Parts: sequence; structure tokens; C-alpha cells
Amino acid sequence: MNPSTTSSNKGGSGPLYRIPPYHYIHVLDQNTNITRLEVGPKTFIKQDNETVIIGPEKMITVPPRHYCVVESPVVRNEAGEVQYDGNGQAKLVHADLDIRLAQSDQAPFPLYPGEVLRQPVTPLKVVPANSAFRLKAVLD
Repeated sequence: MNPSTTSSNKGGSGPLYRIPPYHYIHVLDQNTNITRLEVGPKTFIKQDNETVIIGPEKMITVPPRHYCVVESPVVRNEAGEVQYDGNGQAKLVHADLDIRLAQSDQAPFPLYPGEVLRQPVTPLKVVPANSAFRLKAVLD
């Protein structure tokens, strides 16, 4: 039996999901057709009209001197809070790329519904002394 859920398959048909710390799930509400994010640690009880479509998945941790690339990131306001539309779905910047670097105050982060991890956590390239990188711009 899977320790994260009472169901034997990962998507789950069981009603009880135990979301460990630094893990998340995506839940589709079939009445409104909106997918929302549930972040652990918590015990999530699935309603009859809900389907867990992803998870439990580990949050992404970017260590020092590393980065990752997220495609179609969520829209954030000046305070860094995620913006939602009138129906409660997170707003996305479609076809955009967000390069996330390690920051001193950054905790592990989940991927919101619609976000895609385009490039996994990768070490930054360091230019040795008396050397250079040749760069080519691919986005304007």
C-alpha cells in the first residue's frame, strides 16, 4: 500500500490523501472544472466531485548556485502573492519562461496547475579566470 494515500494507485480513487511536509497535490473540481493546489503537511479528504490528478509530489528545492526553468509561470503581484481569476483558478503567463534562482529567503515551492518544469534544477555555469562564455539571445 502506498504510504501517501489509502489507494493503491498514485492518482487514487481512495478518499484520503496524506500529504507529507514539502509535498503537494493538484485537485480537479469536476463541478467547476478548476484545478487547485493543496500543500502539505495535511490530510486531504477528497469529495465525490473531486479528482486528484497529480501527487503527492515533492516541492522543488533550488540549492545555492543552482537554478531551474518554469514554463507558463503564475502571475504574482508586487507582494509576491499568486493572483487568481474570478473563478479561483491561478492566472498563468502562457508560453513565458521563469528562471528561478536560489535566494536566501526562498523555501521549496510547488508547481501550480498549468506550470511545467521545463529544465530541472541545474548548477550555474561558472566562468573560470581568463575565460569567457559565448552567449546567444534566444528571447527578446
